[in-house]
Amino acid sequence: MQGNNLELFWEIASSNQDARLSSANKLVEELLSQQDLLASCSKITLDLPSPSPSSSGDSEYSTDPLHVDEAEAEAVEEALGNRTVADLMYALRRLLRGLASPRESSRLGFAVVLTELLSRLNCAVTAKEMLTLILKYSNPQVAASRQEQKDFMFAKLFGIMTLVQSDLLIQPTATVRDFKRSMQILIALSSDKPWMAESCTWVMVNAVAQLQRPQLNFEWTTEAQCWMADQISSTKEPSPEKLAVMLQLSRGLGSDFFHNLALPWMRKEHPLSTANLPTLARVLKEAIPSENQAATPVRARSRWQAKIHFVWDFILDIYFNQSSNAAVETKISSFPDFYRVVVDETLFAAASSHDRKSWAFQVFQRALPRAKDADKPMLFTPNFMRTLINQLGNRDRLLHRAAVKATETIQEVVKEQPHLGFLLVTQLIGKNGHQNFDSITKTKTVEQVLSSLDIDRVREYVKHLGDMICQGIQTDDDDELTQINNRRKWALDQLLFLVRTATVPKDDELLVDILTFLAAHGYYTMQKPLKKSFLLERLPTPAFVDSLKAAARSRFLSSVSELAKQARTYTSISTSTSPSASGRKTPGFAQDGQLWLAKAHNILVQLESDKSFKSIFDTDAEIAAKLADGVRCLEKVRKAEAKSEDADVKERALALESLLLSALLVSADAADGASDLVEPLCVCADKLFPAEKPAGGKKGKKQVEEEQVDRERLTGIELLCDCLLSFLELSSAFLRTTATNAFEAFSKDMSKESIGLLLSHLGTAEAAQVGEEMEDEEEMEDEEEMEDEEEMEDEEAMEDGKPHASDTWATSDEEDEQDSDVDADENDEVDEELRARVRAVLKESGMADPDAEDDEDEEEEEKDEEKDDDAASDAGSDSSVEFSDLGDDEMMLLDDKLAEVFRQRVSAARDQKEAKQEAIALRFKVLELIEIFARKQPQSPLMLDLITPLYELWTNRDEDTEAVANKARQLLLNRISKAKVIPEEVDVDQVSLLLERMHTEARESQSNDVSNVSQAINVYLTKVALCKSGEKVKSALGGKLVEMYRQSLLDYLTRKASRMRHEFLIDAFRRFPMLGWELRSELLDSCRPGTASRAFRQVQVMQMLQAVLTQIAQRADQKEEVIAFLPEISNCFVQMVNESDAAAVVSSNHMKDTIKFVLQAARISARIETNKDNLQSAWKLDKLQEAGEKLQNSDKFKASTSIHDLMKQLLKVLQGDAAVGAGGKKQDSGKKRAAEESTWAATTTANGKLPSTAKKVKASTK
Repeated sequence: MQGNNLELFWEIASSNQDARLSSANKLVEELLSQQDLLASCSKITLDLPSPSPSSSGDSEYSTDPLHVDEAEAEAVEEALGNRTVADLMYALRRLLRGLASPRESSRLGFAVVLTELLSRLNCAVTAKEMLTLILKYSNPQVAASRQEQKDFMFAKLFGIMTLVQSDLLIQPTATVRDFKRSMQILIALSSDKPWMAESCTWVMVNAVAQLQRPQLNFEWTTEAQCWMADQISSTKEPSPEKLAVMLQLSRGLGSDFFHNLALPWMRKEHPLSTANLPTLARVLKEAIPSENQAATPVRARSRWQAKIHFVWDFILDIYFNQSSNAAVETKISSFPDFYRVVVDETLFAAASSHDRKSWAFQVFQRALPRAKDADKPMLFTPNFMRTLINQLGNRDRLLHRAAVKATETIQEVVKEQPHLGFLLVTQLIGKNGHQNFDSITKTKTVEQVLSSLDIDRVREYVKHLGDMICQGIQTDDDDELTQINNRRKWALDQLLFLVRTATVPKDDELLVDILTFLAAHGYYTMQKPLKKSFLLERLPTPAFVDSLKAAARSRFLSSVSELAKQARTYTSISTSTSPSASGRKTPGFAQDGQLWLAKAHNILVQLESDKSFKSIFDTDAEIAAKLADGVRCLEKVRKAEAKSEDADVKERALALESLLLSALLVSADAADGASDLVEPLCVCADKLFPAEKPAGGKKGKKQVEEEQVDRERLTGIELLCDCLLSFLELSSAFLRTTATNAFEAFSKDMSKESIGLLLSHLGTAEAAQVGEEMEDEEEMEDEEEMEDEEEMEDEEAMEDGKPHASDTWATSDEEDEQDSDVDADENDEVDEELRARVRAVLKESGMADPDAEDDEDEEEEEKDEEKDDDAASDAGSDSSVEFSDLGDDEMMLLDDKLAEVFRQRVSAARDQKEAKQEAIALRFKVLELIEIFARKQPQSPLMLDLITPLYELWTNRDEDTEAVANKARQLLLNRISKAKVIPEEVDVDQVSLLLERMHTEARESQSNDVSNVSQAINVYLTKVALCKSGEKVKSALGGKLVEMYRQSLLDYLTRKASRMRHEFLIDAFRRFPMLGWELRSELLDSCRPGTASRAFRQVQVMQMLQAVLTQIAQRADQKEEVIAFLPEISNCFVQMVNESDAAAVVSSNHMKDTIKFVLQAARISARIETNKDNLQSAWKLDKLQEAGEKLQNSDKFKASTSIHDLMKQLLKVLQGDAAVGAGGKKQDSGKKRAAEESTWAATTTANGKLPSTAKKVKASTK
């Protein structure tokens, strides 16, 4: 064989599938071309031997079907050698030997080539000859190890598979004996090694399928199939493999096959018949031995594979393949029954193992896409849904991935067939599933399935939800009513979910139907059904309870709020409410160009006028008048918006219209105080959109005075802010959304007074806000006054202020548990109001002295407060009537009255706590408005007014206000300080005061958080201060800016207790280099010995000065000033060297860092001054050389080689390229310099301490 062909054998055994197939194709083509050449030019007869006339019996074969005689094998090889070329014969031998390779890739590659060769050489070889050669090369010649025996078994299996796939067993030269022997080899392998049974059976099934081809006319095909049936019935043990062969045989032997087949473990019916389903379930579960067997066989099979058995595909083909006639000709069970018994009740059973459940998931994934539409819902069986929900709920579950694949299959089926989405969703959330399927499984299965539906199916699903809400039974059973109410509440949530989910397809008509349904059942009582309505065709049975009506109203407002935020493309424009151009996506608009808020209001108006509905609220005349004024004001705003052509005016009119509509919608439920939102908005509308007055005519004196009074009153934007705060004070997410959306439109009109009104609600005194919440309650006002008096008198009250036992003797244990949260307050101070109420109850019961109060008043004039408390306690405890004088009924009545007194006190304490929480929640809402203003109007001078309130809100935080304080901090750091646009027209004094406070905070604060915030605000304010002066730093803020930084720098250097971090200054100098350049002399003077309180701060000042030099050197107009500043740096350095021996504070590390700074400054100057003489003159090179010599002779520094190396580098930089070596060395020094610059940039850590000098020098010299 040629060398190229031999190399192909190695490539055939490759683990790369593409390389393996490519080499196989080349080898086959080469061998076939040689064989064709031999057949065309050979004079030798190449005909195949004719088959034996005997068609039955095994006389030609040895008694052992797994072995072959050596002489027979040699005879076959000789015969083949005469009919084939030498290379082909060599290839056949090598391929047959390769089937026994221990490498899986080798077996696969050789089997592919052998199959292709046999399929195209059927005129040169026979099945009998190949069987002989397969057995010869797959049987060990000597004793083999267990691994070798396993490899030879695989060789037999792959050898028979090549015969089957090449169709060599159904060639005219093949006989029934060849077929039987092939099957006997596979049967022997599967019996000896159960783990090979499925693979062997798969080959057998394919062989039987070949015999059933309609174009075959062999006489022995039926005989061969009957022989296979006998082989199956000869064993008693059932298995999926035998079932697979039986199902395949039934396709060729007819419908009576199973009636004539005698199997002890199956009735004489089709295996899929109803009677055989329990047995079939045990077989497919592979629960061997079967349950009715008494003992376990010795060789009981123990098999598990991740992939399900291929027999499942046969079964699914019988049910779903239209070409299969088995389901028609025989009586088999329906697929839902089969799935229920075999899959749900067996594989998905609660006691089933995880591996069997994984098989069941795979069956579901294969069955769902192929099942009939009517059968698909039947697959969502109880055990399947229980297992699916349990496995999806936790990622740590063993079958979590299998469950996820099942949900993906559901989604894929719905995407391909959207009309099935409704059926499948109802199964997921139905009886066997869970209403909150997505929530408990932590997936979006239902949402994604609904998103795949078309509008008609979504409408069908909405209709299903409506029927679920209205359908029911009239019952008085509390449990049944609770179940009905829970189901209805869930359905209402689903309607809201459909509205909220933007990916679910829906049109305006469907959304209006949903809103109408929610409004009808939330605000009204249906008198009769509306046959023409989509969702109101029936009356709810039983009627809605109050809690459900409240839930419907809540879902209605939430739906409207969601629609007001969603951006949808509208097609036409309404004359009253619409943006300026159609075809664009605008939040809050329907497709017809009308506001969704307006649509919702129109729905309520229509239902109010419909006699089929009766409102559940009794609206008085005053509220009705307010609402009527609101509607008239709404029309006025719409007219103003329609007349104006200004886009800003239209935007503000739409925002105000949204506020009016929201107030009208909220007022529809007649809640306390809700109608009060309408009247202020009407006044605000009159201010913002005043009515046009007729031209001409002289104004009267009274009219002029009224206009003057109006000008002195609050402006329109102030009234609007007050209305927005009223919206936010109510705990309504709907009003909160509307208020924030409207504020964006009016953000550009904000004034100092209006922004101050918002900021006033960020105060830290919760008591003031709590008091505002209770102004309308007279009793709470009295309590507040008494509490104020107690606080004033508390310091003088005696320590023992606890009530006596007689004051609290009637309190039950249950009340004690409820009052545990206020017990501490009761023990700390005396509640005079509580004492008075207890005394009143005791007087009413005749247990307290009626004159005790008068006596107490007289004593108050003579005794101090401490004795007053004792007297009050005695008055409450002394009684002219003994307890024993009261009967049981009187005692019970007294106990109830006292319990009510203490219950009211606990309720008051809780109300105060809730009021405090509401006040904090209001701060959050106000911060949202402030964030909107900062985002929309960063150029406004009012941005400066936000800094102080936000900063104080954050710095004065406590445990209760921690969250809102962090929100304020985020606004300062991420919104205000990082604004790309800054205000230009600002108050200089205001900026100066804010900057001074930030510098003060930086000097005094010990908190890193405070330093970070003050640093960020300082940069922002500095940018504002320099916005007009630009490069003229001296004139910024009238010269105050430079002076502030100078004082902070001196404080940082000279005061040991200074808390200022060097980042505060260096960050400002890097961002505003001209500011640092203005302070260059102060920075340089700070580097001299003894000028700073701490040595490490001098090093940090050098960093500041280097950062300034680096920035200034890049400006061409500052070149001369930089060169003029170099002699000062040189003098400072020389002075430090001269005084280093006397100055104890100058250590080796300090000197080394100083030389590094001078070296960096020299390199910067060398880049801007190309004239060497000028550069050396500016640096006073001779003095620097003298300083270097002094350092070498100094007792303190002469041992520091790193200092001398740095001095050499400094002198080389100033002396120019002549002092540098060859070009290569110069390049290396450049890399070295870059490394040193990076090292110098990181010389100090966050706390200002220096890293190890030895490590830095070592790193720089490598």
